[in-house]
Amino acid sequence: MAFISNNGLENLKKYKYVSGGYSYLDNKINPFWIFISELYPMWLAPNLITFIGFIIMILACLFQVFADMTLTQQIPNWTFYFMAFAIFAYQTLDATDGKQARRTSSSSPLGQLFDHGCDSFIMQFFIIGAAQATQMDRDTLFYLQFFCQIGLWAINQKEYYTGVLHTHLANFGVTELELVAISVQLFSAIFGQNAWHNPILGFNLYQIVTSTILFSAIIADIFLFFSNIFKSQKPLRVFSEWIPLFLFWTLQFVWFSSPIYSQLAGPLLINFGIILSSIVCKTIVCSTTKDQTPLFHFEMLPFIIISLLTYFIKFSLENLKILFWIQFISTIVLTLLFIKNVINQITTYLEISCFTIKKKQY
Repeated sequence: MAFISNNGLENLKKYKYVSGGYSYLDNKINPFWIFISELYPMWLAPNLITFIGFIIMILACLFQVFADMTLTQQIPNWTFYFMAFAIFAYQTLDATDGKQARRTSSSSPLGQLFDHGCDSFIMQFFIIGAAQATQMDRDTLFYLQFFCQIGLWAINQKEYYTGVLHTHLANFGVTELELVAISVQLFSAIFGQNAWHNPILGFNLYQIVTSTILFSAIIADIFLFFSNIFKSQKPLRVFSEWIPLFLFWTLQFVWFSSPIYSQLAGPLLINFGIILSSIVCKTIVCSTTKDQTPLFHFEMLPFIIISLLTYFIKFSLENLKILFWIQFISTIVLTLLFIKNVINQITTYLEISCFTIKKKQY
């Protein structure tokens, strides 16, 4: 079944990206990004640039997760160096794909969707990387993920109602967050994971950093939530779009409280990230097509069913693992089918390719 309506496809040709502005560091680093973009061959498609960065981040995340799925043990230092490199590479490629699109006259709504869609998945990799680097406790990890996911959803919901994607607040945005994430990885690579929990001048660095991040996330989330209600002028509609998310976050708590968490924390977090990103990606698509955002998300169905089963029925740990992996694989398949559906609709309607540029365009 097609996700984008016929009217939505027509609106693709009218879509124009409106930037929410740049932070202080964006402007300072921009000359470097321009330099990098001018090194790209003219045949290199912008979406391929984004996808390469996305694959590098997936590899970095998988290296850390498979090194220790519990997110509690010491893992090799090289995984932190590689994650730091991956974040830097993704930041650079993500910042230059749009410049390449303009150089090659290949800008399209698909490029915007591809860029922001990948961004929605990347956030969870940052959380997993931070949890692994600092050996984050379960409670802190739950709240960090919860408030970061609220922020990711709220930012994209705001774009849906305003037509503008704001990637920073008060000169702190995506670029600054990526640099913080790189610093966290390098700190653990150089000084070790235990260094976060050692007293430094009478302070525990782990508590200071996590408390600051959580406090900042809460303030940003509150601002975004009420801003969305005010900007939309449709408070009931805004609230209704949050209902699937609240169900999702409630069921996450079931898994955080489950005995399976102590053995499969990493895969569980990846699972949560995929589900949230599938919901966010729909909002991103609807922002571009002007279609109404759905209130039911089919990709959540396996998660809802398995979560309720595990809550009401006491399964053995081994059976819990089997149920989780069934749900995990089902969610990946459903998400990939949705992505394939949207890409096929857009490329067919606009007569473009996803990963190549027609020669006449450059």
